[in-house]
Amino acid sequence: MFNQKISLTKIVLTGLLIANCSSTLVFSQSKKTTATEKKDPQRFFPKQDLMQIGVYYYPEQWPREQWERDLKNIKKFGFEFTHFAEFAWTYMEPEKGKYDFKWLDDALAIAEKEGLKVILCTPTPTPPAWMGEKYPEIYLVDANGRRREHGNRANVSITNEKYREFTDKIVAELGKRYGKNKNIMGWQIDNEPLGTADFSPSARKAFQTWLKAKYGTIEKLNTEWVGNFWSTRYNNFEQIVLPNAEMYSEDKLSPHAVLDFKRFTSDAQGEYLNRQAEILRKYTDPKQWITTNFTNVIYDADPRSADKMDFITYTMYPVSGQNPLGGDSFRMGSPSKISEANDYYRSISGVTGVMELQPGQVNWASINPQLLPGTVHMWLSQAFGGGCSFTCTYRYRHPLGSSEMYHDGIVGTDGVTLSQGGKEFVQSIEDMKKLRKEYDPKAVIPQEIAKRKTGFLWSHENLWDLENQKQTRFWNTWKHRNTYTAAVKSTGAPMDFITEGDNFDEYAFIVAPAYQLVDQKLVAKWQKYVENGGNLILSCRTGQKDKNGHFFEANWNAPIVPLIGADVDFFDMLVADVNGTIKAGNNSYKWNTWADILTPKAGTEVLATYDDQFYKDKAAVVSRKLGKGTITYIGVESNDGALEREVVRTVYSRAKVAIEDLPKGVFIEWRDGFYVGVNYTNEPVNLSVPQGSKILVGQNPLQPAQAIIWK
Repeated sequence: MFNQKISLTKIVLTGLLIANCSSTLVFSQSKKTTATEKKDPQRFFPKQDLMQIGVYYYPEQWPREQWERDLKNIKKFGFEFTHFAEFAWTYMEPEKGKYDFKWLDDALAIAEKEGLKVILCTPTPTPPAWMGEKYPEIYLVDANGRRREHGNRANVSITNEKYREFTDKIVAELGKRYGKNKNIMGWQIDNEPLGTADFSPSARKAFQTWLKAKYGTIEKLNTEWVGNFWSTRYNNFEQIVLPNAEMYSEDKLSPHAVLDFKRFTSDAQGEYLNRQAEILRKYTDPKQWITTNFTNVIYDADPRSADKMDFITYTMYPVSGQNPLGGDSFRMGSPSKISEANDYYRSISGVTGVMELQPGQVNWASINPQLLPGTVHMWLSQAFGGGCSFTCTYRYRHPLGSSEMYHDGIVGTDGVTLSQGGKEFVQSIEDMKKLRKEYDPKAVIPQEIAKRKTGFLWSHENLWDLENQKQTRFWNTWKHRNTYTAAVKSTGAPMDFITEGDNFDEYAFIVAPAYQLVDQKLVAKWQKYVENGGNLILSCRTGQKDKNGHFFEANWNAPIVPLIGADVDFFDMLVADVNGTIKAGNNSYKWNTWADILTPKAGTEVLATYDDQFYKDKAAVVSRKLGKGTITYIGVESNDGALEREVVRTVYSRAKVAIEDLPKGVFIEWRDGFYVGVNYTNEPVNLSVPQGSKILVGQNPLQPAQAIIWK
C-alpha cells in the first residue's frame, strides 16, 4: 500500500510543457517549511493592539481628485489601515513589459500622509486584456472544455508557463518598488484562491508530472487506481487524462484518480501562492508580513498547502440567502461560519485575521437581504473573541457600476455617508480603543476553560473522498463538521483544528468526525492518546478506507474496531421521506442520512440504539474506557445534531470538567483576559456573567444580533 504523499508544496517547479515550448515539467524534492522553523507571526501584531481594523480602497476605480478626500475620511472614521491593488494588473502593466506605478505611488503617499498603513496585493487574479489576446493559453479550461476569457477574475491556468512567467515578473516589480516601504504593513498574495479544477493542456501535463513524482512507475499507479477495473489501466504516464467527473453520470470515474486530481489541484494552488511569496521575500523588509485570503468554506484547496505564508487569513460573508435558525436568522447568517473560521485559520500558524468581512448587503448570493441592525458589530466582536489580529472589510465605497454594484460599502453611493454596516465598523473601532485601555498583558486563561480545550481533527483529503463517494445525496461533509463544532462550542470549550502530525496530548478532548481515511500509524496514535488520558470522539464513516481510498481486505472499519470496542456490521441510509429513530435514555432522535450498525464487545457501553428498521435495538453510539481515557463512537448522523450535542456534552461531563450550556447560535470565547459573547438566535439570552464582572461592551441579557464583552 502506497501511503506517501508527495505534494507540489514540497517541490520546485522548474519548467512546463506547453504549446510551442519544448521544456518539460520537472519536480525536484525540496525541504518543506515546518511550523517550528517559522518565526512566530505574532511578532507582526503587538498583543496590546488586540485587533486592528481596516478597509479596502480601490484608487484605480475612482477619480484621482477624490482619493485624498476618501483616504482622509477613512482615517477620520478611525480605520487603522487600508488595502490596495489586488485587481489592478492592467494599471500596473498596461502593455507587455511596460510598467506604470505612478498612480500607486500617489495613492500610497496619500495613505501615509493620512496615517493609514497599507496592505499591498499582488494582482494575479485579473490578467490584463493584452495578455489573453496574445497568449490565450493562459486561461483556465473548465470541465466542459470551455476556455475562460477576459472580463472576469480568477480565470487563469496557474500551471501555464507563460502565465507563471508574467506572474513572476509583476510580483518581482512590486517587491523591488515597495519591499522597503515602511508604510506597507504586509502583502496579500492573489485573492480568494479557490483551487478551481483546470482541464487545460498545461494542467494535464502538470498532473502527469505530479503523478510521476508520486508513483514512480505506471505499474504502481495502475495498482493504486485499480486499473484492472473496466480496463482503465495505462501503459505510460503520457496517456493519462484529467479525471473529469462532469463527463459521467451513473458510471463513475475511479475515485482514486479523482482523489489524486483533488490533491494535485490543491497542491498546484499552494505552490502558486508559495512561489509568489518566495519572490517577494527577495525584496521585502522582514517587518512586512505575507499572507493570502482563502474563503471561510474552502472545498478544493487545502490552505495548509500555502505553507510559505507567514499566516493565513480568510474572507467571511455569513448572510447569503439561508435561514439556519429560522425567524430573523437569515439576517444574521450562519452561526458556525465565523466561529469555525477563527478556530481553523488561527490554528494553522497561531495567527489569523479576517481579510474581508461582509459590510452589509451583497450582490452575489441567491437572496441578498438587509442585515439585522447590530449584526456587523456582532461579527466583528466574534472575530475579536476568536483571536483575530485584524479585521478588514471589502469595501470602503459602494460601487456605482459593474458586476458588484449592489455590494454595500462602508459608505454609500454618495461616497461620504456611512452605511449601517459602516456605523457598526466605527462602533467596533471605538470598542477596540476602550478594550486596549483595559488590556492586561498578564491575563492567563482560566483553568476551568483550559481544562476543556479541544482538538478538532480535520483533513481536506477526507473531505474530498467523502464528497466524491457520498452514497446518499443527503450527505454533506461540511454540514457534518458544523454539527460537531457546534456541539463542542456549546460547552464553551476553546478549540483548535489539528492535523495528524500535531501533538494530541495538548488536548483534553479530540473530536474527529467522519475521518474516513486512516492508517495504522494514526490508529496507534489515537490509542496512545486515549491510554494516556485523552477523550476521543469519532463519528460515522471513520476508518472505512486506507489513505488511498481503498477498503481494507477485512471487515468494515477494521483498523478502528479494537479501538472503539465494537464491530461495524454494516451501514445504512434512508430515502427522502423516511426517518429512522434513535433512542438514548429517555430521549428520541430522528436520522436519515447515515447509520453505522454496531455490535459492542465486552466492556463497551451502549449510549444509544436504533429504535426501528430491521436492526431495531442494535447499537448506534458506543463508549468505552481505555487506559486513563475514553473513546466514544457516534455511528449515526441525526437530522438536527441534537444527539451529537448530547453525546459530546456527556463525554465532557464524565471527564469532570466544568462546561457551559450554550444554546445553538450562542457563543462565548475568552481572549486576552476578555470574555466575548454573541447571539445569533431570535431570543434574548441571559449569559452567566459572574457577579462583580466589568461589562465593557453591550449588556446582559444579550439581545439577538448583539455582542457583549466583559472581564
